[in-house]
Amino acid sequence: MTPLLRALLASLLLILPVTALAQAPALPGIDLKGLEKDEVEGLNELMQGGACPCNTKLSVYECVEKKTCEQATQLMQFAADKFREGFGPEQVQQAVVKKYFDEIMRFTFDLKDSPKKGVANGRVTIVEFADFECPHCSLVAKILPEVLKAYPKDATLYYKFFPLPSHTFAEQAARAAWAANRQDKFWPMHDLIYANQTSLSADKLIAFAQELGLNLTKFKADMASAEATRAVERDKAEGTKAALTGTPSLYINGKYYYEDKTPEALKAYIEKLLATKPKK
Repeated sequence: MTPLLRALLASLLLILPVTALAQAPALPGIDLKGLEKDEVEGLNELMQGGACPCNTKLSVYECVEKKTCEQATQLMQFAADKFREGFGPEQVQQAVVKKYFDEIMRFTFDLKDSPKKGVANGRVTIVEFADFECPHCSLVAKILPEVLKAYPKDATLYYKFFPLPSHTFAEQAARAAWAANRQDKFWPMHDLIYANQTSLSADKLIAFAQELGLNLTKFKADMASAEATRAVERDKAEGTKAALTGTPSLYINGKYYYEDKTPEALKAYIEKLLATKPKK
């Protein structure tokens, strides 16, 4: 299993212990014909640990048992079919995770106040969750404008704050960018922060605002406001709810994007979307 799929599996199994249900019987309504005992046990364990698409507080197994989520039943039957096809446990895990994110899970976000660039209401909507001190986020911050430039009539990018607690100035930087957005300078601030992400400080964030010609009194007040904190926390809550496993995380047209974050891979993915999504 690749490291990325392993991480995605971790997000699929992110909340639910399996020990209490490990000996649970196979469920009615799931076709287990031809499966060995160890395969049935492996299927049950995977579904007991996986978060139900309809209610992440329950396992896939519980939703199938309660008959409350058709998508959960589809996912469990899919896993059973893969065992029947001769897939090993790790291969089944990979296939389940791929199906979970490709076909079952769709994510919606509140974008009305999120900074955006690109065409208004594009056929391709990219929602990025990022941390200003994350080195991988800095790389993607250089790639996404290239992608937008390639699709000037079709792509829209929205930025969501997801500062990680392990980064000293990530939270302050997010609030600074939010405050800059109040003066229509989000993207210039975004670029300055990433360009200096290895040497951030509270004083530097103020200096960036001054460099951008912002009203410093307003900027400082906005940055320190409860509203800024709430805005960042709202984004973090949305990311957590969307099974975010790290930064940067991209959601394209409501689907979690787990392919390579290179210009070539992103453009190829968008080309497929545009080929199937009719023009407005």
